[in-house]
Amino acid sequence: MRSYAGLVVVLATSWSLPAFADDVVTGGICEIDPSACPKATDLVRSVPRKPKRRPLPPPKPPEEPQPVEEVSVRAKPPPRSASDWEVDDKTLATAPHGTAADAMNVVPGVFIGERGLLGRAPRLSLRGFEGTSGQDVEIFLGNIPLNQASNIRAPGYADMRLVMPEIMRSVRITSGPYDPRQGDFAVAGSVRMEGGLAKPGFLGKGTYGSFGTKRMLLAFAPENRHWRDSFAAFEAFSTDGPGTGGRTGERTSFIGQLAFDESQVSFKGIVAIGSARFDFPGYLLRDGVDRGAYPYEARYPLGRDRTSQAHIGTEVTWIVGRGTLALGAWASKTKMAMLQNNTGYVLDVLGGFPPVNPDAGEQVNDGSTLGMHTAYKHVVELLSKRDIVELGAYARLDSVDQTDTRLRSDSTINTRPIDATISAMNLAAFLDAWVYPIRRVVVRGGTRLDSLSYSVKDRASTLGIERTAQGFHLGNKLTMDVAIGGGSHLVASYGEGFRSPQARMLQEGDRVPFATVHSVETGVRTKQSVFRGTATGFGSWLSQDRVFDPLTRENAPAPASRRIGVASAIAAQASVFLTSLSATYTHASFIDSDARFREGAPVPYAPRFVVRADTSAGLEVGSIMSKAVRARAGLGLEGAAFRYLPDGTDAKNAFFVDALASVGWREFDLGVNGTNLLNVSYFDAQYLYVSNFTQSPALPTAPAQHVLVAMPTSVFVTLEVHLQGRKEDQERL
Repeated sequence: MRSYAGLVVVLATSWSLPAFADDVVTGGICEIDPSACPKATDLVRSVPRKPKRRPLPPPKPPEEPQPVEEVSVRAKPPPRSASDWEVDDKTLATAPHGTAADAMNVVPGVFIGERGLLGRAPRLSLRGFEGTSGQDVEIFLGNIPLNQASNIRAPGYADMRLVMPEIMRSVRITSGPYDPRQGDFAVAGSVRMEGGLAKPGFLGKGTYGSFGTKRMLLAFAPENRHWRDSFAAFEAFSTDGPGTGGRTGERTSFIGQLAFDESQVSFKGIVAIGSARFDFPGYLLRDGVDRGAYPYEARYPLGRDRTSQAHIGTEVTWIVGRGTLALGAWASKTKMAMLQNNTGYVLDVLGGFPPVNPDAGEQVNDGSTLGMHTAYKHVVELLSKRDIVELGAYARLDSVDQTDTRLRSDSTINTRPIDATISAMNLAAFLDAWVYPIRRVVVRGGTRLDSLSYSVKDRASTLGIERTAQGFHLGNKLTMDVAIGGGSHLVASYGEGFRSPQARMLQEGDRVPFATVHSVETGVRTKQSVFRGTATGFGSWLSQDRVFDPLTRENAPAPASRRIGVASAIAAQASVFLTSLSATYTHASFIDSDARFREGAPVPYAPRFVVRADTSAGLEVGSIMSKAVRARAGLGLEGAAFRYLPDGTDAKNAFFVDALASVGWREFDLGVNGTNLLNVSYFDAQYLYVSNFTQSPALPTAPAQHVLVAMPTSVFVTLEVHLQGRKEDQERL
């Protein structure tokens, strides 16, 4: 019995991990509980009373003590809803992806817009939330939050382009605000990207293809099992883009991770640095495109998007008795500078002046972030011996300088409507408990208290003091998981979350006006030997929405809204085949009215229906010089339908097909990738607003559709070289 008790202790402590430290290594059972090992007296055999006389064998030299064998157990946090989903590196590699932002399309329910604009964070929609650039989705790289507080373009702006698809070990999505660890911006859910190379050794990749696109990747991961998740990767990318210009640009990034797993402690540190600069072609009138105008024409003078980022994060997890203690910290430095003119000469006319000065403006957001988190999780006996309680704390400090400068045609300053410095602090604590009241049932529930404090120095205002504001948000979470047999579970979840405001809009002494969300979900999840799947129904009620305004080039407040929908996902792997399929339908509408939107109108821009399918196959097709020849092919398709514009009219549906094929021999792989293979001219972005590029003294009486046509069919050739150490070197490590 003591042996079994030791095993229970090991499994309980390895399973009870903080969400931001999923993996831990437990030691051998004999090392933790010596009483579980057999005693010497148990090995003595009974001796016959009259044994035969035989010569005694010579004494054997004493054997050297053998090292205790370690057993590694990797634990992941249990799901908080039926739709929680993880995409592994094999599925991510099924279809070609240019960046981690592009790879997000593989996640169920996610649709990435503006794929052709490589100089900015993508438009990320999830379950009917328009969510410009991460506004409604909490996004992490390891333990580093990528969402930027009070960004000038959109609170929660998150740029994922510096992350290479090759270093993404997995992507895990938690739909809805059902976990007490979730904080700011986790309105539609949370996405966590974990880094790591698929194979150890040296990796080199070179790509060349359509529109002068060039890419180089160099990466390395060690063979040692204790350091297996460590890696270093460097990427350089450039393209001329299609058409008459306007989509040319370059980016460079480096990501390094140092990760160590040992019996009682694990450590992970990550550094991510990158910069990008791309031209912006401007949006075209849809009427002209529909009449046959060249879809890749650029407006001059061109816009420009430039971003630089530097992130560093660490986390350590210790096994302490029957619990785990985790401590993490991070720091980030980001700067975004966007120069755009979406509307021509509208602002002068609206102000009662002749249309002389263009609406061109440069938005600059320069932010610094420091943060930490800690948590302790312990096995307790509440209703059973398996119950667990976790306490955690979180702190984040942001300093943001932001300006919006309207320029004259000679690029000199016309006006500066935004010029502010923002200091923001978020302190939070959470309590989480896992209780097993009866057999086959587990109840997970907790609460999280967030305190947000702001100080705003608005240099564009005549107010001589810094505006200050503070407020609290209490979010409760509850999940019930019932095992119904055959590897299937019935899961019901409820959660409350929030999104922080645009701090620049706060007034002196305000209580922080959080945008709060109440969300419910119920469904079934199953995991079998060769496949897993989910089927769910969900609903979310948001107290205040935000919708992109092309005139101000930022997300503007919108009325309260509601999302009701269903979702399903299936993934299967058998022999050489792998497939993944997901479909999500969401009806998103406003439940209140304001000057721009009426009650009952659809929430604009976010698609109601999103479907994604990925499938691949790889096998050996022969041999050359006694070395196997490998072949692999993959296909990914995505569709988004029933998108609506602010006036309620239908936007054009989006559909694209990407594929890859490669052949490998020894250390070499030669591949061909293709994107938008059907050459569908869908709209990567589609907006409705008034523009005046003709410098007319009178504005149009009705807004017009402005579009960005998606990239045409593109083909790229990639040569990959992968070198691993010799077998004897691996054994030595």
